[in-house]
Amino acid sequence: MRRRRPLGLRARLVTTFALVAALVAVAVAGISYVVVRDVTLQRAMDDAVREARMHLYDAAATLADDSSPQRLRRFLAQVEARSQADVVALTGGDPVTTSISLTESAIPDELRAPVDAGRIAALRTVRGAAAAAVVVGGAIRPSGPAFYFFFPQQDIVDDLGLLARVLAGTSGVLVIVSALIGAAAASGVLRPIARTRAAVRAVAAGDLDARLDEEGGDELAELARAFNTMTAALRRTIGELRELEAGQRRFVSDVSHELRTPLTALTTACEVLDANTDGLPDAGRRAARLVVVESRRLTSLVEDLMEISRMDAGAAEMTLERVDVVRSIRGALRSRGWLEQVEVNGDEGVTVLMDARRLDAIIGNLVGNARTYGRPPISVTVRTTPDDVEVAVSDRGDGIAPQHLHRVFDRFYKVDRSRSSGGTGLGLAIARENARLHGGDLRVASEEGKGTTFTLRLPRRRDQR
Repeated sequence: MRRRRPLGLRARLVTTFALVAALVAVAVAGISYVVVRDVTLQRAMDDAVREARMHLYDAAATLADDSSPQRLRRFLAQVEARSQADVVALTGGDPVTTSISLTESAIPDELRAPVDAGRIAALRTVRGAAAAAVVVGGAIRPSGPAFYFFFPQQDIVDDLGLLARVLAGTSGVLVIVSALIGAAAASGVLRPIARTRAAVRAVAAGDLDARLDEEGGDELAELARAFNTMTAALRRTIGELRELEAGQRRFVSDVSHELRTPLTALTTACEVLDANTDGLPDAGRRAARLVVVESRRLTSLVEDLMEISRMDAGAAEMTLERVDVVRSIRGALRSRGWLEQVEVNGDEGVTVLMDARRLDAIIGNLVGNARTYGRPPISVTVRTTPDDVEVAVSDRGDGIAPQHLHRVFDRFYKVDRSRSSGGTGLGLAIARENARLHGGDLRVASEEGKGTTFTLRLPRRRDQR
């Protein structure tokens, strides 16, 4: 299941401001509406009861229990003239009303019992087509007519509806304004974060001089001070490490250089000794041979140390020329006596601008390792692409265990330290550095029991195609 990407800080701030504003607006608007509605309706109810009671007093003073319908109509006409209420008067006969649309059936049943009991009762109701009204009922005497006054409330209901719409609109505006305020606040917070992110990326890219403004005393200023302190400490530490590394490289280079001359003399002397061992006993010949082998190995180690020291110092010399890759590979194998033991695949004529001496060293190292650690058949295959030339050196040996693959190019790293091969432990590291000097690279792929393939990639330049 695909995981949803969380919202950004700006979106979260804007959403939070909008939600808080919406909650506050709904709460304030809702409470205000309910309070205003209850007070308004209760006041309207009290006014209706007060006015109905006044009309009932007038009826008691002017009407008799057996007043005729004509007398009731005249009284109701007087009430209609002074009030906006419609009235239904119930006597023993037909009801008398002030409106032809108003009948006895409009009287709420809940009011009849208290009115018959001689009390004044009131009820808010809806009459007709959504016409709200307050109905107040009362009788002037137990044996007299009963009056039901219908006071219209539609204006109040419309006013309350308008109030509700105004509050809703105001709440919506408040939410929008709050979201805009949130966006503005987010910009104020995000700008320092953006500067911090840019500075962190600069440090990650190697720019240890990146700094942040420390103005102010808030948390962001503290963060800037901590960042600047960190980069300063990092710059100081890396500087010390670089000086130490440079010193070590100079030491290795100097020692190798100083050892080179006596080792050359020693190797020459050993070669002479090895050529004149006829008069020596067997133990002496073995000792002489051992001295020759180890002096050669020591000489190779010194040469490799000097070579990799020049690479580390950026002082490796390059003699670039157009090199026929397949022909140079065959030449490298022929000079070492390996041409008959290695299958070379690829057509001659593919040229690359490079240092032929370094290609010879790479091929010598890779094929030498395949002969030492792998098993035949050993092959060198050259492939070309529009951008690169790839040289794959393969064997069918036991392969390299996965836990060693990522370290085979480390200096002095040996997959099997219990096995002495005569190598210096620097060959693959130098081969990769040689590849990188040409803008290429050297990779390894291996499968246990099936063999290993080292692939040298050399970029082709457009002017060579």
